[in-house]
Amino acid sequence: MRILIIWAESINRYTGGTIHLSGWCHGLKSLGHNVKIVAPRYGSGKSSPIEDVSYIRLPGRCLASFMLLQVGTVVWLPYLIFKYRPEVVFVRTCFLSFLMGFICRLAGVPMIVEAGTVVDAEVRMRDESRFLACLIRIIDRLNYRCVSGITSVTAGAREEFIRRGANPDTTVVIHNAARVDVMQPIGQRQARRQLGLAEEGYIVGYFGSFAPWQGLDMLVESAGRVIESSSQPVRFILVGEGQGRRGLQQMVDQLGLGQCFTFLAPVPFEEVAVFNNACDVTVIPVHDSRRLQYGLDPLKFWDAVSVGVPVLVPEGCQLDDVLERLGLPGTFRPGDKKYLAEAILKVLGQTEHYQSRRKDVHQIVSEQYSWTHIAEKLSEHCRRLRGKTR
Repeated sequence: MRILIIWAESINRYTGGTIHLSGWCHGLKSLGHNVKIVAPRYGSGKSSPIEDVSYIRLPGRCLASFMLLQVGTVVWLPYLIFKYRPEVVFVRTCFLSFLMGFICRLAGVPMIVEAGTVVDAEVRMRDESRFLACLIRIIDRLNYRCVSGITSVTAGAREEFIRRGANPDTTVVIHNAARVDVMQPIGQRQARRQLGLAEEGYIVGYFGSFAPWQGLDMLVESAGRVIESSSQPVRFILVGEGQGRRGLQQMVDQLGLGQCFTFLAPVPFEEVAVFNNACDVTVIPVHDSRRLQYGLDPLKFWDAVSVGVPVLVPEGCQLDDVLERLGLPGTFRPGDKKYLAEAILKVLGQTEHYQSRRKDVHQIVSEQYSWTHIAEKLSEHCRRLRGKTR
């Protein structure tokens, strides 16, 4: 199948959007599909780590460039359809999808929107413009009604899209997945030596953004109880960047935990696997109810479980069934730092058991949650929609 992916997000560094697109490309190509990618490139920025990308060239990053990109995805779509002759068009972060859907219908090509989140809710959570949130909500109602199909990463988001007018027959849940070819288990001691970390003691890890809604403040507040109650020394290692980093470092210092916390800059994707292998447990400490309103399916969850490392997630993330299949803990009550500390201590107390199962867990993830497996679901969705356009 010839699939045209229009990805209206920057993909020039290993952030969530880039990893997500890389996963889709890996999975779809492994199934034999012919995939063409179109994405933006701002100013003189470096090219993407993803190969074979056609770029929409834009000025430096600014609102005007973003608006130009949105218009450009509509204006250039007829040319892209003519050039690549796709059987399916798959788009992400294209806010004028209702216009793109109309063009695709004229061309007899189904168009699928990947809606990773309820965007206006995300804008409000970030305390951005209320006017912008309302505008996006109105436009998305048009988008949901006018495209051929929608994929969502959580059941909660799917229900919200349908409530706003999406067709329930063509709106499906397709979870994120793991790059099992990269995220493979290796010995913990080997991983720690590679990173220059002490081989003894426990490591509680976090990899991702230091944005305020990630809930890292609660992780820091629960750390003291974990350190005091643990049978071995515990070190918290946080890898990433973001606007909340300085505040977190100040909080750590104020609580007198400086010797137990390490903040590291982001690392290349391949080194994330090494970092996860070095940990005894990783934590996704989100506790903002607005963030959990429609469920949560972060890529860092899949990166961690792929190497067999326990990852603690908040109740309401809608990943309980996955953890149950993998035989891994577990969830914690959002906002309850005592409960989080106890959950971490419980995992650390069984670290040898979980280390002995890492290869088994990786095998289950490879069979059920790899990007290739998930791409099969997208392929089937594409075939159904193609049948309806004929």
